[in-house]
Amino acid sequence: MDTKELILEKTLKLMIEKQNSIVSIREISDATGIATGGIYYYFSSKKQICDEITERYLMNYAKFDMDKLTQIKGNAKEKIHDVMAEIFKQKQTGIKIETIEYEIDYRNIVNVLTPNVFSYENSMEFYQGVLRKLKDFFAEIVEEGQKNSEIRQDLSTEDIVESLIIMYLGIQYKWEVYLIDDMISAFEDNFDLEWEKIKFRE
Repeated sequence: MDTKELILEKTLKLMIEKQNSIVSIREISDATGIATGGIYYYFSSKKQICDEITERYLMNYAKFDMDKLTQIKGNAKEKIHDVMAEIFKQKQTGIKIETIEYEIDYRNIVNVLTPNVFSYENSMEFYQGVLRKLKDFFAEIVEEGQKNSEIRQDLSTEDIVESLIIMYLGIQYKWEVYLIDDMISAFEDNFDLEWEKIKFRE
């Protein structure tokens, strides 16, 4: 592993152990065994270290693996169900980092790094873009389902997609604040009720 990667990973581990994203260069030096001058050789400032950690371990994990999602087949109900289940699986899977001997719960990273997002340039545009991609993807499924008389046609595609997104965000929020332990189980408990709301009516 190169020195830059080591600094990022050890700093993230330090943040998680402290449960705080505020760390000093001296603390980073102690955690990595690299002199402060060596750290400044790779990073111009502590903010640059925090920004790279935030982008790599928080914002990039907010993205969806669209390749996997587009490979999901079936009728409208099956697609919506399996896409949602895959999204929650991706979110809930622990993050493996080479220098850390255990998988990190993504929620720990969210709790530690979220304050950094507010100082990260274009963070709102980033998250809006991620959500927009998901909305567009669900819109394609819903429109196809409406054409095939699987999803009700008396509601707009936009309204149905919004309902799905609200369910998704609600479950994710409960998981991130530790109100539930398993997003997939919570989703399964809610999916049939959601489908009853949007399925085709004769």
